[in-house]
Amino acid sequence: MTIETRLDEVRTEYLRRLTHGRGDLLQQVEAYVTARQGKMLRPRLTLLAADTLGPDTLASHRTLLLATAVEMLHNASLLHDDVIDRADSRRGQPSVNARWNSRIAVLVGDYHLAQLMRLLDEVDDPDAARRINDTVLAMVESELLQQEILAGRTLTHDDYLRIIDGKTARLFATACALGNPLYENFGLHYGRLFQLRDDIADHEDNSFTATLIAEEEQALAAIKHPLPIPI
Repeated sequence: MTIETRLDEVRTEYLRRLTHGRGDLLQQVEAYVTARQGKMLRPRLTLLAADTLGPDTLASHRTLLLATAVEMLHNASLLHDDVIDRADSRRGQPSVNARWNSRIAVLVGDYHLAQLMRLLDEVDDPDAARRINDTVLAMVESELLQQEILAGRTLTHDDYLRIIDGKTARLFATACALGNPLYENFGLHYGRLFQLRDDIADHEDNSFTATLIAEEEQALAAIKHPLPIPI
């Protein structure tokens, strides 16, 4: 079984769980959201890490469900982020809050999280559930810290690192760890570098960005067993 084949199965599982909700409005919004899936980078990392443990781990039902959980959490966070940021577009199309309204976007994001909790109950793995729960906590805490900064608090190096960890890097680390815990550190540094480059692309860089990029590139270069993915 190849990574691409398994990723297609993750996509199918994700769609199956999120396109059969009760109510016409929910089905309309979910169909709109799921029609615009991105590159699925985070579940790909879960699969790549699982593959290091052998073909049986990659092909397991547990790996399928955990990779799907990672994608659910990521998309739930995007729905909520677009409301917080008042974003008008997502992946080249109007965002859900622009197409409908902010309340609908929040509720659909919550629906993703509810489906995620159901999925984790099926997996029945306390360690996996704890990792995902800790990741959600980090996401919320970092967003609240960012709101403090926007309200006028001075941004420090540690603040910025905590924000990019919570916004992005912790989920990358969790995605890798759910496949194989040995790759959690790779996921953390890969996620940091991903967010730093994204901040530059969005013109949100600051005095800490260049130094942190150099540090994260060095950290990734020092990892002896990186996952086979472009850095």
